[in-house]
Amino acid sequence: MLKKKYLKFSLEVIFVLLIIMGGLKVLENRKYERLYDSDEVAWIFTGYYFNLYFLRFDLFHPDWNDYEAFDHPPLAKYIVGGALYIKGYTIDSLGPKRFWNNIPINKFPIYFDLIKHQIPNPTTVIPFTRSVIFIFALSSLFLIYFFVRISYGVLAALISTSLIIINPIFTNISIWILAEPILLFFFTLFILLCKLYLKSKKNIYIVFAFIISSLAFLTKLNGILLVFVLMIIFLIKNKFSISKQECKVLIGGFIAFLLITTLLNPVFLNTGIKAIGKMVEVRLAAFGVYQETFKDVALFSLSQRFVTATQMIFFKYSLFYQFVKVPMELIMFMVGFYFMLKKRDLLLILIFVFLVVIPISILPYNSVKYFYWIFPFTHIIAGSSLNYFREVLSKKDVMFLKIQGIFSNRNP
Repeated sequence: MLKKKYLKFSLEVIFVLLIIMGGLKVLENRKYERLYDSDEVAWIFTGYYFNLYFLRFDLFHPDWNDYEAFDHPPLAKYIVGGALYIKGYTIDSLGPKRFWNNIPINKFPIYFDLIKHQIPNPTTVIPFTRSVIFIFALSSLFLIYFFVRISYGVLAALISTSLIIINPIFTNISIWILAEPILLFFFTLFILLCKLYLKSKKNIYIVFAFIISSLAFLTKLNGILLVFVLMIIFLIKNKFSISKQECKVLIGGFIAFLLITTLLNPVFLNTGIKAIGKMVEVRLAAFGVYQETFKDVALFSLSQRFVTATQMIFFKYSLFYQFVKVPMELIMFMVGFYFMLKKRDLLLILIFVFLVVIPISILPYNSVKYFYWIFPFTHIIAGSSLNYFREVLSKKDVMFLKIQGIFSNRNP
C-alpha cells in the first residue's frame, strides 16, 4: 500500500516538473517572436487604463466613457499596463488605440507596422508582458489538474491535463498578449472552489467563488456566466431550502461581487447599471462587424457553430487525429458526457452548459482564439471518461469472480 502511494506521489511530482520545464521551454522559445497578431498590439495600448486607475486614480475621467472602456472590462488591461509599468513604461493616452479602432478590420495588415512601432521599447516590453500572460495559462493547468484529481482521481487528472497541454490551441494562444489566458485562470479557479464547496460544505468557498466570479467578469463579459453556475450549485446543494445563515452567506457573496465589480471598473461609477447594457451592445456590434468583414468564416447559425467547434477542437487541432486519424479526444468526450449524465454530476453538467455550450452558441466567426478557454472544459469531461472505463472493468471483474465462484461450487 505504501509503495503504491509512493509511486503515485512520484508520478505526480514528475508530471508537475515536466509541465513547469516544458512551459518554461515554450515561453523561452516563443516570447521573443515578432508580433503577428493585431490583438496583441491593441491590448498593449489598452494598458493606458492601468495608468488612469492606479497611477492617476482618476475614476471620473472622460475616457471611462470611451468606446474602449465598454469594449472589454478593464482587469486584463490593468495587468498588461502593470507589466509595462514594472518595466518602466506607461501608456499615457488612448490616442493609439483610438487610431487603431478607426481602421477597418480588413485593412489591419496595412497599418499594422505603423501602429506597432509606437510600442515603447518592444524588445523588452513584449517578451515580459507575454511572460506575465503565460503565468496565468500555466497556473490554469495546475488548477485543472487539482480539480480533476480531487473529482475523478490521479489518472483522470493526468489524462485531462496532458490532452490540454498537447493541443496546439493551448500552446499557441497561451503566449499571446490577450485576455483569454487570464479568463481561463479565473474560470478554473472558480470550478475548483465550487468542487471544494461541494466536497466540504464550507460556505467560505461560496464567498471566495463570488469574488472570483467578479474578477472573471472584470476580465471579459463571459465571466458573468459564473454567477449563474454558482447560484444553481448553491440552490441544488441546499435542496432549495436556504437557512438564515446560508442566506447571509449568499447576500455577503453578492455584496462582495458587486463591490469588487464596481470599484475596479469605473464605468459603473460613471454610467451605473446601464454600463452592462452598453457593454453588451458594443460587443454585439463588434460581432456584427466581424461577421460582415469575415463573411467566408462567419458563423450565423447554431448548427454552424457547433459543427465548427467540433471540427476545431476534436479534429483540426487534435494531435491524435493528425497523426493516427482517430478522434481520440472526441471518443473520450462522448464517453465522459455519458458518464456525466449517468452519474448526474452537477458540476460537470454546469461546466458543459455554461462553459462549453453557451460560449459556442455565440461564436461570431471561425477564429482559433475563441476556442482557447472552451476546449479545456471539453477535455476535463474527456478525462472523466476514465472513471466510466474503471467502472466497466470493475463490473467485469466482479462478474468474473461470480462466474468463477459458481463453477468452483459445482466442482468441489
